[in-house]
Amino acid sequence: MGRRFPSTLARAVPFWVAATGLVGCLADPPTFAPRGQIPPFIIAGQAVPPLGSIYEGPGAFFEISVPFRSEDVNVDLEARVYLDLVPGIEEKIAETNALVPAGNYEEERLLNMTVNVRAFSRQCHSLTLIMTYVDNLDLPRGGLPVDEARAARAVWWLNMGDTNRDTRMADCPGANQVDAVPGGG
Repeated sequence: MGRRFPSTLARAVPFWVAATGLVGCLADPPTFAPRGQIPPFIIAGQAVPPLGSIYEGPGAFFEISVPFRSEDVNVDLEARVYLDLVPGIEEKIAETNALVPAGNYEEERLLNMTVNVRAFSRQCHSLTLIMTYVDNLDLPRGGLPVDEARAARAVWWLNMGDTNRDTRMADCPGANQVDAVPGGG
């Protein structure tokens, strides 16, 4: 019987295993800057019902489903829906609201709300959804945002009870056709 010598590979493996273990021990763990807040961003093209349409007498309830993203840094969001919110108004009471737990930007979340429209008068109305951080709500003004840059908005238009279609959308509260046309004036 002859003497057997280990192969070169067999001799090299313990060295590489040891070297790999040492490299991991010598490196410091990575450090990351704390995440900053990213205000809510509504994915408007996926909102249900779609934005940009006029909904004729939607019945007793108007259900909305809005996908969004935000980096909340442990601060909850609040979503509020306002009837006929006019730009520049000082205060307005929301028709309904929903608390949204804090999340992170990587997860797409879905806000579902139901608005009771049964008592709305028979005319044109706007429903404005405003989503912002709970610490950005000006409660004495009905919960409107303090800083608009930290809020997201979406608007739906309802035409309640206009069976003859006499109502012009330009006459709706908050509608301004000049503002809707680029370069209008």
